[in-house]
Amino acid sequence: MYRKTAVMVGALFIIGTVSGVLSGIMISPIQNTPETLTSISTHETQWILGTLLILVMGFALAMIPVLLYPVFKKHNEVLALGAVLFRGVLEAVCYLAIVMLMLLLASASRIGFGGSTADASALQISGALLISAGDWLGQILAVVFSIGALIIYFLFYQTRLIPRWLSGWGFVGAMLYFAAPLMSMFSPQHPALSLGSPLGFLMAPLALQEMVFAVWLIVKGFSLPPVPTTKKQIFATTGVQ
Repeated sequence: MYRKTAVMVGALFIIGTVSGVLSGIMISPIQNTPETLTSISTHETQWILGTLLILVMGFALAMIPVLLYPVFKKHNEVLALGAVLFRGVLEAVCYLAIVMLMLLLASASRIGFGGSTADASALQISGALLISAGDWLGQILAVVFSIGALIIYFLFYQTRLIPRWLSGWGFVGAMLYFAAPLMSMFSPQHPALSLGSPLGFLMAPLALQEMVFAVWLIVKGFSLPPVPTTKKQIFATTGVQ
């Protein structure tokens, strides 16, 4: 069970990361233009494909704590549920909300600017509000994601299912990642949350760790739980009182 779970979790990390990178490649050139709605209208297929890739990323990452729950439950059921809540349910909800906003932007771009000046102005304002809402949702997603990551890597550190240098790296990386959306929220410039932004140095350690972590799980798997050596440990493991 442990080996199969480890491989599946590692594969989901890679699927999620690759989907996110491909989505950014497709969406960023369209979004980072002065006339975003016009650009979306011109490249609608590319925009929708990039949006669907975000959905793939969200579902892949949300499945990770679900697969880990039976493993973590044996050690700390409360934190195992916390991981499912933050890295599973809440993270998936945030991704779904972001995808809906992006599809609404595609719908708004179809309306076009053939009407009056007032209609065009209203459409521009609506588009700007949708983009702004997506940015704020991205901040909330980063907070939810980092809290879930803190729980997961604390559990890994506690259970020793992976080397402690790797789980410790993930825990520290999650703390740095948690600081990024907070700094963006309270900064007058609200810098974007991406590796290429001024806040990228806070996000890079966890991004790198999760790729190393994914490869480790696929190649090495989880470490087996230590064999009980005392009567007390044997009774605790078997449930005998």
